[in-house]
Amino acid sequence: MEATGGQSSAGAVKRGLTAATALAIPALPIGVLLGVAIRESDVVGNWAGWASSFLIFAGAAQFAAVELLDQGAGVAAVVAAVFMINARHLMYSAAIGGRFQEAPAWFKWIGSYFLIDQVFALNNEYAADAPSDRSLSYRIRFYLASAAPMASVWYVGVGAGILLGQFIPAAWEIEFAIPLMFLGLLVLSTFNLPGVVAAMIGGTVAVIGRGWPSGSGLLLGAVLGVAVAGVLDGLLSDSDATTAVEVEVEAAGDRVEDTP
Repeated sequence: MEATGGQSSAGAVKRGLTAATALAIPALPIGVLLGVAIRESDVVGNWAGWASSFLIFAGAAQFAAVELLDQGAGVAAVVAAVFMINARHLMYSAAIGGRFQEAPAWFKWIGSYFLIDQVFALNNEYAADAPSDRSLSYRIRFYLASAAPMASVWYVGVGAGILLGQFIPAAWEIEFAIPLMFLGLLVLSTFNLPGVVAAMIGGTVAVIGRGWPSGSGLLLGAVLGVAVAGVLDGLLSDSDATTAVEVEVEAAGDRVEDTP
């Protein structure tokens, strides 16, 4: 058994599973609601809808796709909505990709598939307190272990919603699920200002525009949320870079003053 940084690679699996379970359980009712939406859809078939959980594996995007298709939106509009909602994953990849540069090709393909909000949040937090001498094997195992509960719960939840949808109370309005997804992003982004802004804007616009034609309210919320968060993230990055330079200049000045 490989041991690095005082912990074994096998221990990474246990830590990843434990950390992810707490985030996976709240995702179950959201998956069930998506399954109900698929079951009640006049356009999306049950098998095709369940398969989308494996192909897309992105809750908010799947809700958007089902909603738009039911409202008669064209393929281009659906693809655009899915792309915009999932655009944040590009930032996720950029944020944690550095620690997997030397990972094998198979992991890069599989890892990109599992890079959802919760998995990013767990691995981003892990990076903040992980000793630099932990092995690549440890990082890979932790990543995959943190993704396994999320995927399992989502696949099962959507399938359960499709199979048991007729028993779900009618009071569970499916329109409530989309803002709930944005609320989930807000919770996961508590310590990330651009993420908070994106979630608040997206959820607010989605609620206000839930009755707009062709799901345009959801699409507009996603576009505005991603756009504003992107601008804000750029401004904050520039500010951090400027602060770092100022600190370095000040430190250099102190060293010069201390030189005899």
